[in-house]
Amino acid sequence: MQFTKVKELRKLGNDYWKFWVASAVSMAASNILQFVLSLYVLEMTGSATVFALMLSIVFVPRMLITPIAGVLADKVDRSRFMAKVLMAEGVILLVYTFLAGFFALNVAAIFVLVLGLEIGEVFYNACEGSIIPLLVHEDMLKDAIAVSKVDDGIVYVLSPMIAALIYSNVSLQMAFAFVMLLNLAAGFMQLTINTKHVSVVDKNGIHFLEDFKEGVGAISSNHKIRRLVVAMPLINAFFGATFSVSILYLIREVYSLNAYYYGVYNSVTAMTSIIIPIVVAPYISKYDPSRIFSISTRLIAAEIAGIGFIVILSLNGILAVIPAIVMIIILDCMTIAEAIPMQIAMSILIQTNVKKELLGRTTTTIGMMSMVSVALGELLFGYLADTYAVYISIFVGAIGIGTGSALYSLLKDNKKE
Repeated sequence: MQFTKVKELRKLGNDYWKFWVASAVSMAASNILQFVLSLYVLEMTGSATVFALMLSIVFVPRMLITPIAGVLADKVDRSRFMAKVLMAEGVILLVYTFLAGFFALNVAAIFVLVLGLEIGEVFYNACEGSIIPLLVHEDMLKDAIAVSKVDDGIVYVLSPMIAALIYSNVSLQMAFAFVMLLNLAAGFMQLTINTKHVSVVDKNGIHFLEDFKEGVGAISSNHKIRRLVVAMPLINAFFGATFSVSILYLIREVYSLNAYYYGVYNSVTAMTSIIIPIVVAPYISKYDPSRIFSISTRLIAAEIAGIGFIVILSLNGILAVIPAIVMIIILDCMTIAEAIPMQIAMSILIQTNVKKELLGRTTTTIGMMSMVSVALGELLFGYLADTYAVYISIFVGAIGIGTGSALYSLLKDNKKE
């Protein structure tokens, strides 16, 4: 089905498109702030380890709060709850907007902000990851999941450039104010969405431990999802850290290029994220998601290894910096071209194999494992970037992803679900 036709897109419904816009705006707010704070901390300290620590402290709230967030997402009106989270984050950012006007914020203050916002992100993502089946008809679910990835690309294109411009030309205070307004706008839009929520809280209330165990049971009882749970955290840890730590450190500290160049780099590579979902969505359901996952991860591992070789050539004077950056951008775009079909297929697999009333707990449990692994990966890569030549950490990323892909292939389906 060619969902790209306007007629087909309209079938997704007004509530879905309101969610699509609100999700894009809130994602932009989060990405812009993360980008600005990353530049701020790296500029203050010059240390990849401290920078990676800021990225990886999300480990703490995710470990402690994800079980609660997943249960709540299955019990409450998800859209209304998401709106409340965004507005609460807006209040936190309002406080920091005033603080930044009077004080030079130190690393500790930034860490507190990141932790506070991350707590909100945990609750928000628990609902976001399980709301689409409540907004569209079952026949349109696969297309709705695919379309939901298009706004990811748009945001990834615009947010690095906006963040770099704000950070380079305005101030940290104005960045806080801008992100606060985006959060509030998304929150008000979420309030207008009707998810046709039906309360599932019984007369005895919510039993967090028992309800969370029920979500874990939904994972352990499905072999296809179990394979993802085993392989994806390992792949995500090395894939995410390669680009969030090693590539940023390479461009800013090794190549000594300014924030604008890094913003352009991210925006150019992210353009792929807009095109790929549109191209692959009509065909993604025709192929086995497991095969898509296996092939994509192998290609990604090979391409990251290619980036490592390019870095070696540039650091040894065989290849100039700008040509090296161009080649890295090309390989980065290729990894995105493989990663997006994989992500779409895996989202379809999860959301079509788990009951709607268990989706919140299931998606947050899988997300928690992946995020914790990413946090640990960022710490590892921060240490590697500070201690060894940067191409070492890039090769480690390729090896880690290749290992995860091989592990996934070994855990083949031995029985029908």
